[in-house]
Amino acid sequence: MAVKKEYIQKVVAVLLSEGKEATQKQFNLNNETFNRYMRLAKGYGITTVDRGKIISQIVQNYTDKELEAIAKGGRIVPGYGKVPIVSFEGERVRVGAMTDTHLGHIKMPPERIYQAFDEFKKAKVDFITHSGDVTEGMSNRPGHIYELTHLGYDQQKALAVEVFGQWKDSPIYAIDGNHDRWFLKSNGAKVVKDIAEVLPNFDFIGHDEGDISLKGKATLKLWHGEDGNSYALSYRLQKILESLTGGEKPNAMICGHTHKFVEIFERHVLCSSVGCMQSQTSWMRGKRIGAHTGFAIIDYWVNDKGISKKTATWHPFYS
Repeated sequence: MAVKKEYIQKVVAVLLSEGKEATQKQFNLNNETFNRYMRLAKGYGITTVDRGKIISQIVQNYTDKELEAIAKGGRIVPGYGKVPIVSFEGERVRVGAMTDTHLGHIKMPPERIYQAFDEFKKAKVDFITHSGDVTEGMSNRPGHIYELTHLGYDQQKALAVEVFGQWKDSPIYAIDGNHDRWFLKSNGAKVVKDIAEVLPNFDFIGHDEGDISLKGKATLKLWHGEDGNSYALSYRLQKILESLTGGEKPNAMICGHTHKFVEIFERHVLCSSVGCMQSQTSWMRGKRIGAHTGFAIIDYWVNDKGISKKTATWHPFYS
């Protein structure tokens, strides 16, 4: 004769309150019958687990933070004494990232920078970064002078002041690049530093690299460099990160120079190469080097551990 669900519920109720031995004695159950009733309970969907007792044991063995992690879906991993806790929460820092504007070159229409400013304004970025080569500079390369819309230090500096002076909403943090330093090598002029002295919200933070503190809890490094492109897009960034000693590693990097958009995570550093604002030049085409033209909006979430997560949105110019 089938055992009714109501009867099984009574057996389980005594089991949870008084234990197995008392239950068998009260209902006159041998081990075989008791085990059969437990299988029926499972089939009826009746829990045979004393949740209150188990929860009490968990509370005794774990800290409040670990209990919170378990409540949010954290798992007790076999082989671990404690629940591994990772907090992905944090205060968001939104960055408008551009690089390699090469102002003064015929392949760099300033309207692109204004369009980036429009997107940065809509996104309400906390600040803008520029990872070098603000200006095109002037080299001794044959024919280079014919690629310029603005000749020399004075004209290119004035153009940069006019263009970046249009942004009023937040700070711009910039480093110089190898093109900017052509003025330094030819006549000692530090063009990006001089631009910063004119514009109140344009800050020069270093030659070739510079650091920005994120909420005092993480470091964002801007990097330019004078090396070249690599066959594999990520290889250059990997070698840069390998070159940094452990104590000097930032939490995140935004790189310029190679005109490529790349995202990698290496040596626990969140690294972005954010392309360029300049279209492919004839020199680049001759060297078979492509240009990833565009800019990025990058979100970092910062907590007491550093940067807990990151997202990057790439805005390409298809020209």
